[in-house]
Amino acid sequence: MTTFRILGPEISISSANSVASAKVVRVINTSGADAVMNVAHANGTVYGNCTVTHNEIVFIQKATGDLVVGANLKATPITRPY
Repeated sequence: MTTFRILGPEISISSANSVASAKVVRVINTSGADAVMNVAHANGTVYGNCTVTHNEIVFIQKATGDLVVGANLKATPITRPY
């Protein structure tokens, strides 16, 4: 079991979002298909991406101004998992 503190509401990241400027973000794929998540600098320049499979949960560490985006993905700002 992973323990973390939730810092805000879960949101859709179908458009680029800083997810409450969190440094750590929990991302889940709620669709029936794989989804690609992009992580970008505040200016929109993508610096990384990964595939998130159906019902997979990933934790992303990022700078506060960085943006995450991916169709059919939801994100929650959290503290670092313990």
